[in-house]
Amino acid sequence: MILKKGLVIIIGFMFMLGGVPLGGASGGMKLVILVSDNEADSAVAQNVADLLGAQLIVSPWGTYDPAASAEILSIDPDRVIIIGGPVAVPEEYTEDLEEFGIPYERWYGETRYETNLAVIEGLRDEFPAVFGEIKTVVLSNGRDVLAMEKYLEAMKLDPQGFEGKPILVLTDEGKENLTMAALEGFRGIVEVRYLATHLGMGGTAFPLNRDKLGDWMRSRFSGYEERILTFSPEGDEVHALLLSVQNKTERAGELLDGLQVPAAIKRLERAKEALQMAWDAYNSGEYSEAYRLAVVADFNADFVISRAYSEMRTVYQGSVRMRLEIEIHRLEIMVNVLRGKGYDVSELESLIAQAEKALSRGQYSLLLNDIIPRIRHGMKALRTGKTSYGGGNAGRKGGRP
Repeated sequence: MILKKGLVIIIGFMFMLGGVPLGGASGGMKLVILVSDNEADSAVAQNVADLLGAQLIVSPWGTYDPAASAEILSIDPDRVIIIGGPVAVPEEYTEDLEEFGIPYERWYGETRYETNLAVIEGLRDEFPAVFGEIKTVVLSNGRDVLAMEKYLEAMKLDPQGFEGKPILVLTDEGKENLTMAALEGFRGIVEVRYLATHLGMGGTAFPLNRDKLGDWMRSRFSGYEERILTFSPEGDEVHALLLSVQNKTERAGELLDGLQVPAAIKRLERAKEALQMAWDAYNSGEYSEAYRLAVVADFNADFVISRAYSEMRTVYQGSVRMRLEIEIHRLEIMVNVLRGKGYDVSELESLIAQAEKALSRGQYSLLLNDIIPRIRHGMKALRTGKTSYGGGNAGRKGGRP
């Protein structure tokens, strides 16, 4: 099936997987956490996945990837927690979860700091036993990508190096009240770590407001150990970040191509300019400056992706054919993922072929009222081990008996 470039972009990205084996801290519940690849949200989500023993699925920020939905279906979780709002993790995911009959909820706020607060409150309210095991608070600026990466690396390489379970709490200048609200419910904290990327004579890359937060914490907690850890950007770390931001900026440009969104066009230019200056600084060995500029470019690219994706959805919703073309391709990607997971999807593939023929003939009513609902029902039936073509276990993982 041939799609316009924008249609491929809007649903053609792959996801990443992380986390630890399921069960454990979540009480035997098969739990999945879905999050975007926004650095702050994904760091918070990785932390939560480790605490709860959940599987983590990371999708491209601000765009929908049907392969991620298919992966969730193949896991067949008892519950999905989405970390991030509908701008970061689009509503197409919740539509899929509802179609599949998978319970879900969102933990999010309007900003990364409000999302961080919502996540901590969700842990406290819904997983009190896990929340009570948290004894270390790790504070990082929500824009300090390197500091958050260092924390996740420490969790992976030396999980025993923390006093009790650790939790990441994000802060920034002007966000102290949110930070304090996130810390308010903790009891028995024995260690507080401040993480920051240091830019030489320029001080830290992003503010931590350590004095103000320290005074507040000392008035709430007693007898805890305080550690201040700073990192200097190294060449390989900055290079990896630059490649990531470059990919995101290119994706933003592809999404925006042909759309008339003046604010997004301006921000794309800013992203490109900051990225070019970042590469120039990197090539001159000025890693601190390259790091700072890369974060600026990343922030602007996120804005462009959000606005462009929203505009593309509006454009496509005005055309029945385009909407159906997107839906068929979306289902096709899901079926391909399920086949790769070992499911027998031969009947679904046959229906996809019928759908493509019906689309080429302009049989929109047939697609909307018959073929697409049958494909959706067939995928949902995989959760129960039955197909939608007369029962049996032909749809179970592993194929026919």
